Amino acid sequence: MTDWTLTVGLEVHVELKTKTKMFCGCANDPFNSRPNINVCPVCYGLPGALPLLNKEAVRLTVELGQALDGKIAPTSFWARKNYFYPDLPKGYQISQSTSPLVEHARIEIDGVKHQIQRIHLEEDAGKSIHSTGSSGSLVNYNRAGVPLMEMVTEPDFHSAEDAKHFCQEIQRIVRALGISDADMEKGQMRCEANISVAPSNWHLAASRTENGQKPAVRDSEEPSGSRGEARSQKLGTKVEVKNINSFRAVEKAIVYEYERQTESLDKGEAVIHETRTWDGITNKTVSMRSKETSADYRYFPEPDLPVVAIEVGAVKSKQLPEDRRRALEEVGVPAAIAQSLVDKQLDDRVLVINSRVPELSKEAAHLLLESTAFAGLGLDDQLGLLTAKKSSGWTKDTLTAVTKEIGEGKSTEEAISNYSETFVLEPIIVEVITTNQSAVNDYKSGKENAIHFLVGQVMAKTKGKANINEVRTELEKYFRGL
Repeated sequence: MTDWTLTVGLEVHVELKTKTKMFCGCANDPFNSRPNINVCPVCYGLPGALPLLNKEAVRLTVELGQALDGKIAPTSFWARKNYFYPDLPKGYQISQSTSPLVEHARIEIDGVKHQIQRIHLEEDAGKSIHSTGSSGSLVNYNRAGVPLMEMVTEPDFHSAEDAKHFCQEIQRIVRALGISDADMEKGQMRCEANISVAPSNWHLAASRTENGQKPAVRDSEEPSGSRGEARSQKLGTKVEVKNINSFRAVEKAIVYEYERQTESLDKGEAVIHETRTWDGITNKTVSMRSKETSADYRYFPEPDLPVVAIEVGAVKSKQLPEDRRRALEEVGVPAAIAQSLVDKQLDDRVLVINSRVPELSKEAAHLLLESTAFAGLGLDDQLGLLTAKKSSGWTKDTLTAVTKEIGEGKSTEEAISNYSETFVLEPIIVEVITTNQSAVNDYKSGKENAIHFLVGQVMAKTKGKANINEVRTELEKYFRGL
């Protein structure tokens, strides 16, 4: 039986977080509870309505391109992509065909660099609603014209898991840069996968060079999207899968399609070059139509929009999540915690605390994730609490109580002083030991964990205000004296 190699290229669509739509002044609020409220003649494609470019959408796309080490086009122009569907009232979509804003970008994940062929801008379509039992469909045009950024990768992925991880990293990046909320459940981020399989020896032959081995090379600079048919023949017949709306679905759709295609090929049947849709209920792909080519869309220049000129240095670069994670790890924050801090955009606070009081940074990292109340405090309040916790040995409950008092309006100094009393511990320890002989006997018999219970009893007697480290030390000293 033939060994098959999976090859996947991705097309990731991200709705940009701008105030207005791509080519008009309507609010960018596709989730407004009232349908068809954020619309105008441009959205509806009425005769005589002229588009006006959203400069912020261009800036955000260029910002992402710079962050991903992409080549920014000095000039870029718009094109009309013609097709007919109810959610596209103009009968065409304003997009970018041969002049994307960004080319040849890349993302590094776990040491592996994935190539992005192009990043371009276009307008989103409306949302079609197909009611069960109805002979017609409804369309909400609140989404029509929302700025939509499309990222087309090279066919770099040879496992479904890697493709999923790439999409997850894209979500982290656009969120960290403030470009999009990228909520897949809301359709703010969507994915299409171009999937092909070919005999493994094809890829081995393609990867040989004069210098030895390297990953599979491409025969064309065409993208892996609608204009990549020439390359598809080298890699195997390509099938595009749409309607992938979760990270889990990305992985499952690719696995299913790989199994479907290899089963056909093993039987001697041809794989059809087509577009399929992912059905999340049956966990299968379903044929939609034969695959279009760019000629089917009859691209031609958009006559109502000027050429976009990008000035060098006009957009400032920002750090990627990978760089921010690395910065946290360099100050001793564990990798998993660093990832969570970056995802929640709390990493800057940890680094600031580390610059002030380095020994508090690890504790700060944990508390910022564990307590939303603590995370909401100002820097000086956080530093005060961290210092007091370290010197007083506060329990988590004590810290929570102090944080709550600060949130209710007390000064940090006043709140801390309420939980910083000095206790004469000996009589309290004697009382706890006298009334908890079972735990005492367990400790004496070698069950050292029993001391945790006794420490807890002493802390309860002091209402959590004693220094927990001092309590443990005094208990151990007491037992040594018996």
